[in-house]
Amino acid sequence: MASLLFSAKIGRCISPSNAMVSDQYDSKREGLSFGKGIFARKRDPRDSVFTKVATQAPTVIPSLEKELAGDRNHVAWTSVQQERWEGEVVVEGEIPLWLNGTYLRNGPGLWHIGSYNFRHLFDGYATLVRLHFENGRLIAGHRQIESEAYKAAKYNNKLCYREFSEVPKLDNFLAYIGELANLFSGASLTDNANTGVVKLGDGRVVCLTETQKGSIIVDPNTLETLGKFEYSDSLGGLIHSAHPIVTDTEFLTLLPDLLKPGYLVVRMEPGSNERKVIGRVDCRGGPAPGWVHSFPVTEHYVIVPEMPLRYSAQNLLKAEPTPLYKFEWHPDSKGFMHVMCKASGNIVASVEVPLYVTFHFINAYEEKDEDGRVTAIIADCCEHNADTTILERLRLQNLRAFMGDDVLPDARVGRFIIPLDGSPYGKLEAALDPEEHGKGMDMCSFNPAYLGKKYRYAYACGAQRPCNFPNTLTKIDLFTKKAKNWYEEGAVPSEPFFVARPGATEEDDGVLISVISEKNGDGYALLLDGSTFEEIARAKFPYGLPYGLHGCWVPKK
Repeated sequence: MASLLFSAKIGRCISPSNAMVSDQYDSKREGLSFGKGIFARKRDPRDSVFTKVATQAPTVIPSLEKELAGDRNHVAWTSVQQERWEGEVVVEGEIPLWLNGTYLRNGPGLWHIGSYNFRHLFDGYATLVRLHFENGRLIAGHRQIESEAYKAAKYNNKLCYREFSEVPKLDNFLAYIGELANLFSGASLTDNANTGVVKLGDGRVVCLTETQKGSIIVDPNTLETLGKFEYSDSLGGLIHSAHPIVTDTEFLTLLPDLLKPGYLVVRMEPGSNERKVIGRVDCRGGPAPGWVHSFPVTEHYVIVPEMPLRYSAQNLLKAEPTPLYKFEWHPDSKGFMHVMCKASGNIVASVEVPLYVTFHFINAYEEKDEDGRVTAIIADCCEHNADTTILERLRLQNLRAFMGDDVLPDARVGRFIIPLDGSPYGKLEAALDPEEHGKGMDMCSFNPAYLGKKYRYAYACGAQRPCNFPNTLTKIDLFTKKAKNWYEEGAVPSEPFFVARPGATEEDDGVLISVISEKNGDGYALLLDGSTFEEIARAKFPYGLPYGLHGCWVPKK
């Protein structure tokens, strides 16, 4: 486990050896089922007794009382009310009986420590949400991930590690020198694993963020933090892609090289903690690698994006956030897409493409001619029209200050076309008219059986204007170039996660799971039919949960 190296005498934090979490809320209530069955038979009323469901406002931990008393912000941007809760919830509608397993959603959920409020959505300490489906019933819960950053902040009642936009406040110049030393070694970088959660091929569940040290193993049943995921190789480095490609047979990720700008493409086998290098891509422009929050793959290739929004060591050293935080926009450095063969590590294409800004790639596949030869790579992403202002719009002050103005920057399904014939240029175009999804586009998923293959459907968060954040769920049909949208006034939905029906033969035969935060402070789990995109069930939580980012599915054994 990471430790803090400087004592309080020079303004640093002391890391606790053990930080306990409290479970202050354990009330009970009876509930009834509602609505007409769509996928499953109606339950017998004798089966409709639910435990641990709130009957009154829950007790909050003391550090939150001051904030909650005067807070009128949307619950999506409000710190979670307590560190942990679990209970069976009332289901309105019917959960498909085939849906047996656990949906886990990770994301920032605590945006302050003591009286200090964080600046940015991405700063928050990780809150892991669990939705366990079994025999048409739903047990929900949440728990804080006990990273060293979170435990040290609780113990010292102040920020102790560098978060996305936050830097610990230091008492004197000596402390600043120590902070710089820790930064270069990586000791002061956060391990706050608040971005994603993946199930490895060997069954281990790992929460992740941009820093390599922020890889934390959790128990998917209890949400208990089990410890760090320690890489056993000697590849080193401080950061990696927050979104590895994970299947039952492999784990692929990118390691940006900040000293000699480029990327290592690495693979890890199930049951192993050792990453092995497939190959390296050298950057073609700019003073540093482009930000690689995510990347796509096809059946035979890894696609490495080189975005002109690039890492900035200079910004990382500053004590206060710059407009683009840890990054700099270098349009003169151009944008590129590189294609590497998974088997050999050889680069088979490296093309210049129009400038772009994306956090999340959706999927990619190989385009073939009539003889079966691969002629191009198609890679889709949530693209922000090469506009970096989306990062500033995600400041908590901006998210909380919505007054009805339409301030969400436009976005689209950006489709890269990367030729494999040696051409120096690729294309970037909209895969469909952005008006179909309100010119909002992020937080995407698709049927994982189509990873790296030609696919038809993608699911994401779109926009119902005016808005300051994606506020719809949208189903994109990439063949007909049309979209279906779900919208509820004042609701902020999180990523729609697709779970396929066992034995399904149609690509969209399954359900979408999303956690919804409501403007009145409430919240619920939502299930949509993957084909019709109509609601089939919802289950209200005892209180609304903050907005979250990415999830994974752990099927019942």
